[in-house]
Amino acid sequence: MKTPFAVGLLVVALAGCSDSDTPAPDPALVDPDPTPAPGASTAPLTPAADPAAAADPALIERGLAAFQTGMCNKCHGPDGTGGDRAPNLTDGDWLHCDGSVEGILAVVRRGVPKDELVDPTRPFQMNPATNLIADEADLEALAAYVHSLSGG
Repeated sequence: MKTPFAVGLLVVALAGCSDSDTPAPDPALVDPDPTPAPGASTAPLTPAADPAAAADPALIERGLAAFQTGMCNKCHGPDGTGGDRAPNLTDGDWLHCDGSVEGILAVVRRGVPKDELVDPTRPFQMNPATNLIADEADLEALAAYVHSLSGG
């Protein structure tokens, strides 16, 4: 079981973003333990909860917390508008899925390896959120929250 101190170290390590092409990566940007967290789902990608549930304010609130816990905000920005590390999640332009809750959940579970990035100028791959978020309900809430950012 990870202690709060260990979780804090992972937070500092920016586990959500890692640079796989830099010869000497900044240790603060590399996940020291890329293995999934204990209890993380390793199940095949499957559709998420009912997309209609995406509008549930409690689910969106839980998803926002997961967005922060999973370190998504470090690359996608605190409001999801993106930056030089990761794309904007608020504009409705989906690069690695169709923008549905199910599609977003698949990306969140799997991540996006550097060699699959649509924009090759991005310096970081996206690690699976399961590295930091083990609870399936939190992953589904995260997908619903990200979906809501684009007006979905």
